[in-house]
Amino acid sequence: MTASEPERTAPLAAQDLIHLGENDLLIRAQSGDDLAYGALVLKLEPPVRRFVRRLIGPSWAEDDIVQDVFMSLLQHLGRVDSSHGVRPYVFRIARNRCYDELRRQGRYETVSIEDEPSDEGGTVASLEAPGSQPDDAAHWLMLHLEVREAMDRLPEPQRQALILFADEELSYAEIAEVLGTNIGTVKSRLFHAKRTLRRLLRPETVSAIETGLRDGV
Repeated sequence: MTASEPERTAPLAAQDLIHLGENDLLIRAQSGDDLAYGALVLKLEPPVRRFVRRLIGPSWAEDDIVQDVFMSLLQHLGRVDSSHGVRPYVFRIARNRCYDELRRQGRYETVSIEDEPSDEGGTVASLEAPGSQPDDAAHWLMLHLEVREAMDRLPEPQRQALILFADEELSYAEIAEVLGTNIGTVKSRLFHAKRTLRRLLRPETVSAIETGLRDGV
């Protein structure tokens, strides 16, 4: 083994790999464990597919983009810094592939916005209500759909930052890596996204969400 080669880890059975975290699987995959790479793909495919669908909408290209993301990951596995996590890397690839597809379809439009500096760390809380009773399901579904529709009307940089933060639960640093920007810009985009959402949503929707989150429903 040369100094540039990752240290090999003892192989685990497939049923044991599913209990490992993404970074542990990444390290094993980088050492040549094919089963670990397969388990990593199984963990990452649902969020990557969800992100692609949010960026390009329903499209036959979705499967090709997702497949391309993981082919690229496999080809450049050694370049991924496990200390930074694998999600920023795959989401950045997915974002670039989505842009390629939108350009091919003639749907891509470069959006330029001014990210006003702000010290306010306003963030958008997740809209899921894990403690909701079945009777509340339809109510929360309607709220969720209304919020998603409003999110899709945001300027693209704000929308992408908000999707990665609220839907995919990435940290500020991870979002910055995906979007190729800095943490301050990410915070600013999230702040303006939240402010714009409040303007787009009906007052009763905002009130219902805030009440639900405060009461822990």
